Amino acid sequence: MCIAKLHLTVCTDLAYLLPIIDITNIMKRLLLIISFLPCLGFAQTSDQMLYSGNQKAARKDYAGAIADFTRSIQLNDKNTKAFLYRGNAYANSQQYQPAVEDYSKVTELDPSYVNAYYYRANAYANLKDYKNAISDFDKSIAAGLRTADIYHYRANAKINSGDYAGAVADFTSAIAITPGNSELYEYRGVAKSDLNDYKGAISDYDMAIRLNPNNADLYYYRANSKGSIGEFEGALTDYNTAVRMNPRNAEAIFYRGNIKSDLRDYKGAMEDYRKAAAIDPRLHNLYYYLAKAASNTEDNREAVDYFNKAIAADPGNAELFLYRGVTKNKLNDTSAALADFNQAIKLDPKLSKAYQNRGDLKISREDYHGALLDGDTAIMYDTDHDGYAYVTRAKAKEALQDTVGSLNDFNTALRENPKNTEAYTGRGEVKAEMADYPGAISDLNKAIELFPGNSYAYSNRAKVKATLGDRKGAIADYKRQIELDPKNQEAYMRLGKLLIADRQYTEALLLFNKIIPSYPRNGKLIVQRATAMGGLGDTKGAIAEFNKAMAVDSNAISQAYSGRAAIKLQLKDYDGAQTDIAKAIQKDQNNDEAYFYRANLKMIQKNYEGAVYDYISVLLINPENIKTYAYRGLAESYTLDTAGMRTDFARAIKISPKDETNYILRAKAKVNSKDIAGAFRDFDTAIELNPASGDAYYNRGLTKATQGNGSACADLKKALDLGLKDAADAIKRYCK
Repeated sequence: MCIAKLHLTVCTDLAYLLPIIDITNIMKRLLLIISFLPCLGFAQTSDQMLYSGNQKAARKDYAGAIADFTRSIQLNDKNTKAFLYRGNAYANSQQYQPAVEDYSKVTELDPSYVNAYYYRANAYANLKDYKNAISDFDKSIAAGLRTADIYHYRANAKINSGDYAGAVADFTSAIAITPGNSELYEYRGVAKSDLNDYKGAISDYDMAIRLNPNNADLYYYRANSKGSIGEFEGALTDYNTAVRMNPRNAEAIFYRGNIKSDLRDYKGAMEDYRKAAAIDPRLHNLYYYLAKAASNTEDNREAVDYFNKAIAADPGNAELFLYRGVTKNKLNDTSAALADFNQAIKLDPKLSKAYQNRGDLKISREDYHGALLDGDTAIMYDTDHDGYAYVTRAKAKEALQDTVGSLNDFNTALRENPKNTEAYTGRGEVKAEMADYPGAISDLNKAIELFPGNSYAYSNRAKVKATLGDRKGAIADYKRQIELDPKNQEAYMRLGKLLIADRQYTEALLLFNKIIPSYPRNGKLIVQRATAMGGLGDTKGAIAEFNKAMAVDSNAISQAYSGRAAIKLQLKDYDGAQTDIAKAIQKDQNNDEAYFYRANLKMIQKNYEGAVYDYISVLLINPENIKTYAYRGLAESYTLDTAGMRTDFARAIKISPKDETNYILRAKAKVNSKDIAGAFRDFDTAIELNPASGDAYYNRGLTKATQGNGSACADLKKALDLGLKDAADAIKRYCK
């Protein structure tokens, strides 16, 4: 934001310029008028010199006029008018110090001559001696000289001396005398802007525009004030009008680019910056803004080029190194980014944003203690109080498993800046880790409300929804994340896994078929495509895909073995499954899915205690693998660990109350515990949650069949209709 005083423009971030009032021209106009006053009679020689001096002043021969007035004074050193006229001539030739001396002589000779104070005030103003100027304006007004102009000019002096409230009061007095003067509303708008009263300034610019709608500058100034209070659409409209009326206003085009950046129209911003540069290549920070806009368009290489040019022009500017580091980090050139952050800190050891961004980089490098230290330093030097320094420290604490400290920092960030979307996103993530899922959803909803383009918030909300068993909602969020970030391979992976979990195998396969050609050596994507193929019954194709994943990506070998083991379990090739599971664990002892499939195999083998231990391993490796609680609960029903069974099912359903699988597994456990009525209630709940669940109908049908319930066949046939092939054998057995 740029706030222009009358003689000084101070810039912080985005620039919005305010008008500069030229009181030199005002002074010239006033003093010329005074120079034309008729000369009165003196002694003949003095009278002739005054007359001659006025004639020369009328021709703007101020040097000659000064000489004649000086001669008049020599002939009569008590001649008040001679001092007054010579003061005017000095002022008109911009010799303000001798003008002040002559006006002072007038007040000495005739203290009642009020206009002399007025003229001397203007001379003082041109000397930038605003204190004395205001004092003389005060004397003039106290003596009864209360015109719109004198309040206007005293207001100018007050603006230049930093008394913006006093300036507003004087402009208000001037407006009361001449309410149809658009300039007075314009300049009062300037003073209000200096007081950060942007709404008041906008109101004044509105009136000025009504009085003078053809003044392009008024639209420009009003745009500046609208931009300052976040009325970006209104600011853009005013900048468009100002530029249409004056296409050569480089600053209006430049600042319109800033507004477009605020509206995240980064390509439009770059177009404006280039247009402005073509008109005035000397615009301050031109390459800096071009680079930031290019970075936001994800054209990070072009952004680095612009930052390089900006740094070449201003190598001592710490912020340029800071933002070039941010851009290089986006290019994954973390070493170069770190070097830039270090240089920024070397140039400005109190640059909070440099510590903050270096801390974020260290988090990505898993240097959490270093990140924590940078977060502390960023907070110590923070002057923006936008919450981001606390966000960085919160993320470092979260990585160090200090969830309470992390939550406190996110809370502080939001107290500082209630619109900080990163803080809501991060706090939502921490709340999810603390199993406060409603709180997590609330925070992530707020993050998305504040910034609908926040792809990371959609990703985190999808994870929470999936945890809660809201697969449909989670799928919708992952799809939105991919729309916002179409190159995010992890998003495709998570969406595909969720589609598979929801048995939407065809859609999952279509998704992976679409994305894998762009990333042909990403074995983990290929593993998921194989899983989708297996779900569709193409076990041969699935095994071929798992083999392909092993061949193209060494990082996917363990997952490919465990996935292939799942297919072999499906084919009842238990020995082959056991071999693949062993290989998966040998390649990666932290492959939680391998232990999960081994536990399932042990359940088939009726090694229930062994299954329980493997399910425990799953949760030790990955506590977020929440489906495991219900599976362990079923295993515990066979080991007669009723307390453990109840605890695990209670936890599973508390976390994921909408996941029908939890109720199906608990129903099966209740059958083992002879609680048949309870089992049927759980099967009914599962079907209510997901009427397309073939598993729920199949297991309810089997239970009914064993209980001699005549409606068993209807359930089994429904399961078969829903695509569960195992139901065919059950129908043959129970529905003759």
